[in-house]
Amino acid sequence: MQIKKLVLQTSYLKTLGEFYSSLLELPVKVIDEKKISMAIGSTELVFDETSVAEPFYHFAITIPANKIKQAKTWLRNKKIELLWITDYKNDIADFVGWHAKSVYFYDPAGNILELIARFDLNNKMNKIFSSKQFLSISEVGIVFPENKFDERTKDLLEQYHLSYFSKQPPLPQFRAVGDDEGLFVIVPEHRNWFPTDKPAALYPHKAEFENAGKEYSLEL
Repeated sequence: MQIKKLVLQTSYLKTLGEFYSSLLELPVKVIDEKKISMAIGSTELVFDETSVAEPFYHFAITIPANKIKQAKTWLRNKKIELLWITDYKNDIADFVGWHAKSVYFYDPAGNILELIARFDLNNKMNKIFSSKQFLSISEVGIVFPENKFDERTKDLLEQYHLSYFSKQPPLPQFRAVGDDEGLFVIVPEHRNWFPTDKPAALYPHKAEFENAGKEYSLEL
């Protein structure tokens, strides 16, 4: 699965534009006074301004499989604080079962960003790390109401012809759908987003993606 476009809402549009362009060195385009967009590798990320109080989301960006330590240093050199991961007693998460390692940080709107190196993808690079090695958005967090979590997840699988991630068996409060190139990470409302103490909340967003040669649009 490839995530082609992700549209999120924010009440900090100007601040996010400065953060993603100046600190993360991404090509931010001002669409109009209420919308900005940028290319993150093969994925287009769009932020729409909203009057809703402080929406926040989780998404992950794939980097080359050999660049997690360089990515960590690059972020620190930009004074971006990495989230400490208690489970690993480190600021790098080692997802052994997923064959991946990640670092996490917040943007100024409270979105939980993740840079993830997936070792089973053939994408190693020898150049010095920079945001030009942000290859795609490969994970998007999806939140469903607690009392409809199983039902809504099942509907998602059926409607979009998706399957559970082969490296992650479904858990009562955590489902990963897709593959290494693109995943929907699904949690019930109020469950904390890993590795934070921020409870997941329901906010509108849209994802355009390709799966098995077909294009889909998911709007929540």
